[in-house]
Formats: sequence, structure tokens, C-alpha cells
Amino acid sequence: MKIEVNPEKCSGCMSCQLACSFTYEGVFNPLKSRIAISWPGELEYKISFTEDCTDCGVCVQYCNYGALKIEED
Repeated sequence: MKIEVNPEKCSGCMSCQLACSFTYEGVFNPLKSRIAISWPGELEYKISFTEDCTDCGVCVQYCNYGALKIEED
């Protein structure tokens, strides 16, 4: 399983980061998440994953805008 990223649909809400950090660290802290949302430009978002990411899909479940989805093999 792999996570497909569509940054054009990202709203920057950070729900994915909060869900990830809570799942793995027990706290709602985007800095402790395995997924990172950055803003390189105005209304332009970049989505990346740390090397600790296991592609579990928690972030996909909480992405309300379709920026993340499970890539089918």
C-alpha cells in the first residue's frame, strides 16, 4: 500500500498531521507527525512524509479534501 498525494486539493487544515501524531505519539502536535504540510507559496501546499512513515493510511482517513488517497497496486 502506498499513499498518493494530490497537493492541489490540500486546504492546509492539518487534520492528517493531527491524526498521525495522536495515533503514534498520543498528542495532537503536527510537529510530531510522520506527515508534513508546508507552505512554499501563497495557497500552495507541499505534502511530504518522514522516513518513519509506514504508509498506514491514518492520514488518508482524516483528509477531508481528497489530497491523500491509497494508491491501489
